[in-house]
Amino acid sequence: MNAKARGEVYDVAVSGGGVVGGTLAGLLALQGFSVCLISRERPAEWDPNDHHPRVNAVNHSSIRIFRHLGIWEDIRSKRVSPYFRMTVWERDTGGLITFDARDIRVPHLGAIIENNAVTSSLFDFLERQPNVAIVGESGLQEIAARPDGLRLHTDSGCDILCRLLVGADGGESATRTLSGIGSTEYETGQRAIVAEVVPENGHDNTAWQVFLPTGPAALLPLRNGRCSLVWSCDEEYFDEMMALDDAGFCQALSSCFQGRPGEIVQCGKRHSFPLRQHHADTYIAERVALIGDAAHSIHPLAGLGANIGLLDAASLSQVLGQAAERGRDFAAHAALRRYERWRKGENAMVLTAMRGFKTLFGSEIPGSRAIGGAGLMLADRLAPLKKMLAGYAMGDIGDLPAICSASKKADI
Repeated sequence: MNAKARGEVYDVAVSGGGVVGGTLAGLLALQGFSVCLISRERPAEWDPNDHHPRVNAVNHSSIRIFRHLGIWEDIRSKRVSPYFRMTVWERDTGGLITFDARDIRVPHLGAIIENNAVTSSLFDFLERQPNVAIVGESGLQEIAARPDGLRLHTDSGCDILCRLLVGADGGESATRTLSGIGSTEYETGQRAIVAEVVPENGHDNTAWQVFLPTGPAALLPLRNGRCSLVWSCDEEYFDEMMALDDAGFCQALSSCFQGRPGEIVQCGKRHSFPLRQHHADTYIAERVALIGDAAHSIHPLAGLGANIGLLDAASLSQVLGQAAERGRDFAAHAALRRYERWRKGENAMVLTAMRGFKTLFGSEIPGSRAIGGAGLMLADRLAPLKKMLAGYAMGDIGDLPAICSASKKADI
C-alpha cells in the first residue's frame, strides 16, 4: 500500500485504476484533494515492441484532459496515430458519409492510442503526486457508513476511510452493487473481434466504418500502415469468423470493406469480448458516485466509450472542486446531484442513439437499411448538420467541462 498514513481519512477514494479512474484521481489531485486509488493491478511498463490489442479512439476533449494533467507529451512520445479522415457507409445500399479535418478546419479528427500508452503515463504521473495513495492488487469488497464518510474494505485486507467513494470499476462495478444501485441491461446479441491487420494500400490516416447486416466493423489507423480492427458480430456469425484461418479471415475482411483500404493482406492474433450495454438507474448514492463503465457502457460503433467516461471524470472533478471552493461538503447529495444532472441525460441520449443505429442498420425489417443509407447520404450533403455531428463526436460542442473547452488546444 503506497499511502501517507494508514489511518488517514481521504477526501476521495476511487475504485478502479483504468483510464477513467486514473484520470479522475489525477484531476482531483491537481485541485488539492487527497485521493486513494484502489486498483486491481498496476499497468505494465510501456514497451515499444509490444502492441497492445486494446486501443482507444480519443477525441479533442480527451486530449485536452490529458494536456491539463500534463501527461499528453509523455503519451504522444509512445505511440499516437492521428486520423484526418473518416468514411462511414452502409454496405448494401452504398449510403455514405465522409468527414475530413480540412473541411471542418481542425488539425485532426482524433487519435488512436493503445490503452497501455495512456495508463502507463497516468500511473507514472499519479505516483509522483504527494496527495495520491495507490492501493494495488486490490478490489472493493465492503462499504460501511461512518458519521463523516465511509469505511471501505478491500479483498486484499486493506481498510480505507474516505469522505466520498467514486466507482470507476467497470461494467461489473462492485461499487454500484455494494451501493445498491440498479442498472438497466440492453442485450446486444453480439461479440467483438479485435485484431491488428494490414491493408495493402496502407490507411492514409483514415478511419473506415461499414455497417453490415451482421454488425458494424471499423478499421482504425495505427503506425506503420497497420490498422486496429473492431468488428461487432452477431453471435452466430462471430463463431464462423473466429473459426477461419488467417487467410480466410483476411479474405472475409476484404469483402466486408469492399476494397476501400485495398485487400487485407495480414492479420494478427484475434481477441474477442462480449458486447453489452447498460445504464445505471442513478449515478449517485450516499457519498458515492459512478463514472465511466460503472455508470454506463455503450456499443463501440461510435468509438465514444472512453471519451464519455473521461467527460464524466472531468465533470465530476469540476463539480467537486467548485463545491470545495465554496466551503460546501463536496460529498453531499447536492453536489453529487449536480454531477448526475449534468451527465446522465447526455449519456442516455448517446446510449439511445447507439441502440437506434444498431436497430436501423442491423434489422431484417424491409427497407430499414435503405432508410439508414439514405440518412447517411443526406447528412453528408447537409454541411451544417455534418459539421454539428463532427463537432459532437470530436468533443468540441456540448455542455463541456471547462478544461475541455474548444478554446483550449487539442493539437497532436
